[in-house]
Amino acid sequence: MGLGWPLASIGAVFTALFLQAPVGLTLKASGSLFAFALIVMMFSWILSSILMPYQIVFLATVCIAIVASFAWSLSGAGLLPGVLALMAAMMVPNLVLQSKDLALVLAGWVPVNLLIAGFTSGLMFTLLPVKPPTATKKAQQAAPEFDKGRRMLRMSLVTVPFALVFFVSGGTALLVLFFVALLSQQLAAMPAAGKSVAKAMLTANVLGAGVAIVCYEINVLAPSIVTPALLCFLFCLSLGTLGKSSNSLAPAAGSAITTALIIYGGSIAPFADEADVKSVTRVLQIASAAIFVILAYVVVDEFWPEKEQQKA
Repeated sequence: MGLGWPLASIGAVFTALFLQAPVGLTLKASGSLFAFALIVMMFSWILSSILMPYQIVFLATVCIAIVASFAWSLSGAGLLPGVLALMAAMMVPNLVLQSKDLALVLAGWVPVNLLIAGFTSGLMFTLLPVKPPTATKKAQQAAPEFDKGRRMLRMSLVTVPFALVFFVSGGTALLVLFFVALLSQQLAAMPAAGKSVAKAMLTANVLGAGVAIVCYEINVLAPSIVTPALLCFLFCLSLGTLGKSSNSLAPAAGSAITTALIIYGGSIAPFADEADVKSVTRVLQIASAAIFVILAYVVVDEFWPEKEQQKA
C-alpha cells in the first residue's frame, strides 16, 4: 500500500497461503506460477474482450472455462494453478463487462503480486527454516483415491449455475464469485462430512470477518498508512499463535487469516476507482457465498455423492 501498487491485498492473501504450506516455494516454482498466471490472465482478457458483444457465446465460454479449470486442477496440476485458472475464467471476464481497463489491471497485477508473494514467503522459509515433513506425514497427507470425472461434475454443478446467475444479473462483487469457486473445490474434496465441514468453514469465516470488522473500525478512527500495517501484523500474529494452540478455534485460524486479509484489505484498498466497500458488506457477501455452497452441496451429495453407491 505504501508503494501504491494495485491489488496489494491479494499479494498479502497469496503470501499467507504460501506461508501455511509445509515447505517454501523455490525460485523456479515462483517463476513458473508467475508465467502461468500471466498467460492465462492475459488470454482470458483478450478472449473476453473479443467475445463481449456476443452474450450467449460469452456466457458459454465462461462456463466451459470454469469446467476446464476444475479439470486442470484435478489432472494433477495442483490447487493453486487451478485457483489461478478459475480467476482467469470468472473474475477477468466479469470485470471486462465493467471496464476493460480495470480488467487489464487485474490480469497484469495478479501475476506480479503472486510473484512477490512467492519470493517473500520463500525468503521467510530461508530465514526461519522448518523441518520438512517426514515420509509418514506425507503418506498421511496423501489424498485418497477418487473419481476425477465425478468430482469435476460435482464442482461444476455447484459453481456453473451460480456463475450464470451472477453474470446475467449483472453482479459485480468479484469476491463472491471467486469465493463460491474456492468453497466448491474444498467441499467437493470432503464428501460425507457436510455438517462438520460446514461448521468449520463458517467458524473460520466468522472469526476472520469479526477480526476484519474490528480492524476496519479502528482504521476509520486512525486513518494512517501505519494503522493497517500494525493491525495486519497484530492479527496475523494473534491468529497464527491461535492456530498453534490447543484451543477449539485453532483449526479455523489459518482460514480466518485469509478471510480477514480479503475483507479488511478490500475495505481499506478498494479496487482501482471503485467506491469503498465497508467490511460489513463484504462479510455479508462472503456469508452468502458460504451458505449457498453449503446448501448446494447438501443437494449434490444427495443425488450425486462423491462415490457412486453400489447397487444391491
